[in-house]
Amino acid sequence: MWSISNKNKFLIQRFLDAASGFFLSFFYIFGKRNKRIILNSTVNKDFTFNSKYLFINHKEEFENAGFEVKFVINDTEKRQALTKKYGSYFISTKGVKNKAYILSANCWVMSTMDPPISGLFMKYNRLVIQLGHGTPVKNIGLMDQSASKLKKLYYRLMSTNITYYLSPSEFFAEYIGKAFGVRQNQVLVARQPRLDSMSSGKSEFIESFRCNDKTKFILYSPTWRPYGDVQLFPFKDYEKSELEKMLEQKNAFIFLRLHPKFEVDLSGYLSSRVINLDSSKAEDITEHLNQFDALITDYSSIYCDFAMLDKPVGFIPYDLSEYLENVGFSHPYEELTWGTAITQQGELVKMHNKQDIKVANLLNISEDRKNISHLIINHF
Repeated sequence: MWSISNKNKFLIQRFLDAASGFFLSFFYIFGKRNKRIILNSTVNKDFTFNSKYLFINHKEEFENAGFEVKFVINDTEKRQALTKKYGSYFISTKGVKNKAYILSANCWVMSTMDPPISGLFMKYNRLVIQLGHGTPVKNIGLMDQSASKLKKLYYRLMSTNITYYLSPSEFFAEYIGKAFGVRQNQVLVARQPRLDSMSSGKSEFIESFRCNDKTKFILYSPTWRPYGDVQLFPFKDYEKSELEKMLEQKNAFIFLRLHPKFEVDLSGYLSSRVINLDSSKAEDITEHLNQFDALITDYSSIYCDFAMLDKPVGFIPYDLSEYLENVGFSHPYEELTWGTAITQQGELVKMHNKQDIKVANLLNISEDRKNISHLIINHF
C-alpha cells in the first residue's frame, strides 16, 4: 500500500544544525547565564510533546520564580499564530542576536535530542533536561535495533549536551540510562507534563461527528515501522462496507491517527464512519485524548497516556515477531500490555480491554508524584 521510507528522518538536518552551532557555542561557555528557560520540540519546528505542556501549564510558575520563559519556533507563520494565542513567548534561532539570547540562558528544556542550538557540551554551566515525547515502550536511542550507526553517533554526540533525562516512572529508569548511554544519576524520575493536559482541549472537528450523547469515538493510532508498510485493519475478514455498517449500528466512529511524521494517503480506508485525524486537524493529539471512549493501537506508547484516563485499550500486534526483531521493546511486550489482542473486524467496537491499573501505574507516575517544574525551580 505505502512505504515508510527514511528511518533516519531529519538526521542530515540535525548534523548540519550541530555543526552550525558548534563554534558559536564556544563563545558562551564561560559567559554569564541569565535566569531564563528556553524550551523546544522537534528540530525547533513543532509546538508539541512534553515541552509544550510544561510551557502551557507552568510558564506562570516559572515567571513567578523569576525566570524568563521562551519557546523556540522557527516557522514564522506558526510563531506568529502562537504569539497571538499565548503572548510574546516565541522566538526563533535565526540571527546572531537570537542565538546569543538562547545561549545565555541557564536552562534548556527539550522533548527530543535536538537542543535549541546544536553543538557539543551545551550542559556546561547550564541545566539541560530532555523530557522525551512518550513512554519508552519500544526501544529508543542506542537500544533501537533499527537505528543506523550514524543515528547512534548523533545520539552519543548530543548526550554531551544533556544534564538530565526524564524517566516517566521508576520502572523505566534503568532502561533510560542504557538507552542514552548515561549514568543513573543523570536520570530523573518525574511525571510527564503531557499527562496533565489530556482533558484540556476539545476539538471541534472531532465533536462535529457526534450524533448524540451515546455516540462512541474510537481512536485508532498505530505506530510507524522502519522495515515496511503499516497495515490498517489487518484482518482476514476486513471489509470496508461491512465495517461501515457495523459502526453505524453501534453509533460509533473510528478516527485514524498515524504518526505525525509519517502520514500518507488514507483515502482507501475512509468513509462516513472512518475519519482521518491527521496532524492538520490536531497537531498534538494529547490534549484531545479524553474526547475518545476507547483506543486501538499496536506498539505506540499513546496507550500509556490513554490508560491514565481509566478507559479501555485494544491492541493489534499483528507483526509482533517482526517488530521485536527489527525494533524491540524496553521490557517484554507481555509485561507492558494487557487483555486479548484484536484479531478480527467484529472486535473493533467491543472495547472489552479495560486497562490494568497495576500496569498503567507502572508505566506512568500518578498525579500526586514528582513534578518536573519543581525540580527545575529548586535546581537554581
